[in-house]
Amino acid sequence: MTPFHLNRRRLMAGTLLAGLGAWLATPPAHGAEPFPSKPIQLIVPYGAGGPTDAHLRVVAQQASAVLGQPVIIDNKPGANGTFGAAALARAQPDGYTIAVLPASVYREPWLNRVAFDPLRLTYIIGMTDYTFGLAVRQDAPWQSWDDFAADVKKRPGKISVGAAGPVQTPNIVVNELMQLTGLDLNRVPYKGDSDQAADLLGGHIDAGVLSGVASSHIHSGRLRYLVMLTPERVPQFPDVPTLRELGVNAVVESPYGIAGPEGLSPEQVRILHDAFKTALESPEGRKILDQLNQPLNYRGPEAFAQYAKDAFAREKGRMEQLKASGALD
Repeated sequence: MTPFHLNRRRLMAGTLLAGLGAWLATPPAHGAEPFPSKPIQLIVPYGAGGPTDAHLRVVAQQASAVLGQPVIIDNKPGANGTFGAAALARAQPDGYTIAVLPASVYREPWLNRVAFDPLRLTYIIGMTDYTFGLAVRQDAPWQSWDDFAADVKKRPGKISVGAAGPVQTPNIVVNELMQLTGLDLNRVPYKGDSDQAADLLGGHIDAGVLSGVASSHIHSGRLRYLVMLTPERVPQFPDVPTLRELGVNAVVESPYGIAGPEGLSPEQVRILHDAFKTALESPEGRKILDQLNQPLNYRGPEAFAQYAKDAFAREKGRMEQLKASGALD
């Protein structure tokens, strides 16, 4: 081989190696970056310290370990729990902004003008339901629902009952309860259960429709449930009957899960879903649900999206009925 050909081969090989080295050293274009490659913002539409915040902080920590990137909680209370959905309507569909969607997201559009369409979001995972019961202080004079109802009938409008409201599910169910039973309760709306529990413990209200926030106070002997507002009895308090058992079909069904903006890619949905499912079902995830007295109620993306569609249609009829009755005035 002539020196010319040898040198030419060496030159070509060197050029190829140099090009390969430059390609390896150059970071991939944004569209080719592995997902996720930076922290993920998870909007929780309630304040710090409540049951949703307590649950999601544990789940976010576990999901972060799976994703390899931090999942950062961003508390945005107010607007009846719809700030997360409104933020998703404005967010880029890149998977870095996701939010918790409570049941109020499907109700609020039938009551007020909102900046989101719940059917134009990407549903990632349904996680759990709040577990509500009618709680009273341990020293309250009523030992059962019948005792409580009888006293309300004797003193209409005098016994105060707190509930997250005014258009959150617990307060609406209290309205429905009053219609079904004819009881005249003094309803006291709260932004969340933490403030309501504090007022109940302090004697500022007589009773409260409380979620798992009540559990620790019940186990410490400061509160007790008179009746559960769940479809069935709950394992943590098996001796407490449901209102439905007692002939009053007033049930608080209030599941929540995580969604993203419209247009998330199937691959992003899969990655987020798998990480949060692992977190939800982890020992730490199950432990916090037990502490909050909440069931693990998993829904995959398709099932969660179908629930949203059904709930949106159901809330339309429900709100029309409540408006007609004047219960929301």
